[in-house]
Amino acid sequence: MQPTTPTIFEEPTLINRPDESRYAMDDKLYVEFFREPVMHQGKSREEGRAVYEERDFVRIHVPGDKTTVCVEPMHEINLFRFRARYEKWKAGQSEAVTGTPLSAMPGMTPSKVEEYKFFKIVTVEQLAEANDQLGQKFMSFNSDKQRAKAFIEVAKGNAPIEQMNAELAKRDEEIETLKAQMSALMANTTKQRKVAAEPQEA
Repeated sequence: MQPTTPTIFEEPTLINRPDESRYAMDDKLYVEFFREPVMHQGKSREEGRAVYEERDFVRIHVPGDKTTVCVEPMHEINLFRFRARYEKWKAGQSEAVTGTPLSAMPGMTPSKVEEYKFFKIVTVEQLAEANDQLGQKFMSFNSDKQRAKAFIEVAKGNAPIEQMNAELAKRDEEIETLKAQMSALMANTTKQRKVAAEPQEA
């Protein structure tokens, strides 16, 4: 059971020397920082399951204008623009984690997810490696831990299939591209032949 496919954000182009005058009014903006899991495509293909990594984002509001809101990853430019406020926010944040969310594991209810989150267990991998002493606090801990291990093992078995599917999809895309190029080339050749076959004016 896979979680809802998240939005995949592309890395923006970094600028070595930002134009400071362009951001002179940034202190007037209202900004919020938040952390959100983003699917890691490469690791997901390798592991055969959805693997996420938490990334920091900034939500930029223009005061007095509810329609103007911009949400972006914390890349180099935003770090340059909002460094002081970002570092203050980050000082109170927990370490970012990478893995498969507990909610992706069959049988893991929302209430269980929240209970494990209290103990800083938020991924299937963390549950699979959790200390057995936690079983004193959860009646179903041992079975949950075993299911987490089984989930990972099954996913590892699926990893080659996922990789093969990714390679086949890439091959199909390349074939379609070649077909389009051939069609364009043939159409151009046919056009040139028609032009060459037309009688030339004296």
